[in-house]
Amino acid sequence: MEPVQSEKKTEEKFDFKNLHFGWFVGHALTVVNAFVFFASQLLFRPCNFFYRVSYLGVIASYGIVLYNSYKPLGSNESYFKRMLLDENAQYLIVAVYFLLTRRIAITLLPFFIYSVFHVLEYTEKTLIPALAPHQTKVQTSIRDVTSKYHDKAMELTSKIEVVGVMTRLVLGLFVFRSSILSVLIYAQFLRMRFYMSTDTRDFLTDAGSQLDRLLTAPTAHPKIPPAVINAYATVKEKLGVKPISANTATTDATKKQL
Repeated sequence: MEPVQSEKKTEEKFDFKNLHFGWFVGHALTVVNAFVFFASQLLFRPCNFFYRVSYLGVIASYGIVLYNSYKPLGSNESYFKRMLLDENAQYLIVAVYFLLTRRIAITLLPFFIYSVFHVLEYTEKTLIPALAPHQTKVQTSIRDVTSKYHDKAMELTSKIEVVGVMTRLVLGLFVFRSSILSVLIYAQFLRMRFYMSTDTRDFLTDAGSQLDRLLTAPTAHPKIPPAVINAYATVKEKLGVKPISANTATTDATKKQL
């Protein structure tokens, strides 16, 4: 994850008015409000207000990154195509969609996890050195926590995005709690994540391999009805599903990621 760069040198006096601090505030809003919202969920009294404010924080932080990356704004078609292919823009689009549609709690969880690590990183690298430079033990503790759990958290987030959110959207179709549009938008989002995120690509590839072993002859499970196996093969054929080499995907090292 790569945060928006500060507009001033790190050795200068801490400035609450720069874009980097605004980016941090957006993530902090997400963390605080999402935490309160999930707590209210556990108490079976979900508060829609905190859910919406969390997404406003997400939109603010991702919007700042895009503005900082693509200013001055252009007007030609290739400029907007390049910006839309940025994963920050894709996260911004789905955040705006989930803000404006029916509340679905699990959609907020990946954003919450991302924001927690961004807040910790900003606190360790910017807030503590500027406001409490003597708190080196706190700084070291935060650094150790982020180093230890970052990769595992990113893997977990990819699984939540693929299994948790997408499953909820698909199942919601049957009880009229999500729309076909939400499924299509999120499917396109996951398609782009496949190319841009190693964690998502590895998880989807592994899941696809397991499904193939389970639903494709001759390794298909004997208790699975032939009709299901045939339907799976037909769907794969219609969708033109083919294995994609990892070499064709964009690597994490070259992408812009919030």
